[in-house]
Amino acid sequence: MKKTTSLLMVLAGVAAVSAVVIYRKKFGTDFTGRIADTLNEAGNKIRRYGRQLKDRLMHDVHGPNGEHVYADMYDRHFYEDPQGKRIYLETT
Repeated sequence: MKKTTSLLMVLAGVAAVSAVVIYRKKFGTDFTGRIADTLNEAGNKIRRYGRQLKDRLMHDVHGPNGEHVYADMYDRHFYEDPQGKRIYLETT
C-alpha cells in the first residue's frame, strides 16, 4: 500500500511538471514571439527613419546604380558593391 501511494505521488508529480513545461512552451513561445516581432518592427522603423533622414540631409548622394550611400567614422562616403566591398566616393 505504501509503495502504491508513493508511486502514485511520483506519477502525479511527473504529470504536474509535464503540464507546466507544456503550458510554458505553448504560451511562452507565443509571448516571446510577440516580443521578438515588436522589436523587429521597431528596428525596421528606425532603419526606415534613418534612410529618410539621410535622404533629407544628403539628397543628391547615391551610388552609380542607386545604391545606398553610408558614411564611416572618418566621414568618408561609400557604397557597397554586390560582393560587399566598400567603394568610396570622391568628394568635391
